[in-house]
Amino acid sequence: MSHTQAGEWRNATLPVFDEKKQQVRAAVEAFLSQAFARYPETEVCQAAKYAVLGGGHRWRSIVAVAAGEIFREDALEIVLPGACGGELAHAASLVLDDLPSMDGADIRRGKACAHHVFPDWAVDMTPVFLVTMAYEVSLANPKVSEERRLRAAIVLSRAGLQMITGQVKDIRQDHSSDPWLRLVDLYMLKSGALYAASGKGGAILCGAEDSQANKISEACMNLGLSYQFMDDIADVTAEVDEVGKRSGMDANKFTAVDLLGVDGAHRKSQEFQEKGLAILEGFGSKADWLRNLICEASWKQY
Repeated sequence: MSHTQAGEWRNATLPVFDEKKQQVRAAVEAFLSQAFARYPETEVCQAAKYAVLGGGHRWRSIVAVAAGEIFREDALEIVLPGACGGELAHAASLVLDDLPSMDGADIRRGKACAHHVFPDWAVDMTPVFLVTMAYEVSLANPKVSEERRLRAAIVLSRAGLQMITGQVKDIRQDHSSDPWLRLVDLYMLKSGALYAASGKGGAILCGAEDSQANKISEACMNLGLSYQFMDDIADVTAEVDEVGKRSGMDANKFTAVDLLGVDGAHRKSQEFQEKGLAILEGFGSKADWLRNLICEASWKQY
């Protein structure tokens, strides 16, 4: 993928893809609402619903469906339970991120964080509820073979373990190693892993061969890295109404902006996009939606 081609993708206006994103968002909200209705209305379930429903742009679900569409036209129907599993796992990580013992945030997705609304004991159990629910909805997918369901669930579980390792590194802020390598390693674990898992899981559920699924995973990892660099920029430039959370939350952390400055972080984000696009060469026009998503990786889309 040349720089010119990548630039064309970044500047392209493709209304059909916007319509498809809205379709996925509506399907995810409906599926998760119905899933929550099956559980007793405890304080923990209420906190979980609060953390998951009515907010977020469902980017990881959209990535999963876009990856699946490379292999099946009915990918939304096939991938939806697994994509929602990824959303639940992501929400669990956000609840943990926001706790006073972690980032101490007060706003998430434009509303008060869960720990400001529900009892501490309920919020403490909420991430466990969400992760357990993620595996239930992912594995109870009647439209996919058991073998492919299991493979996709294992991909999600590995991403969850990587995210925890990333959280540990983020909290410890160990500055003993090369700053660039440390930063990329952290962002691959904390953010990129779930994007990679979403893309790979969607591909697996729709019949991709191992080599194909691995390429899509790598492309989506670059999408996640591109987004994380843009998120660092948002932390110093954006307002609550733009990103749904307060800026300055990373003031005590070493970020891409600290290392490269705002302009340098933006350029590096675009380099990750170009790498992602290059990896998708050979997939043909069926990968165009995923290409479009890679070039949209930005806090302005979340």
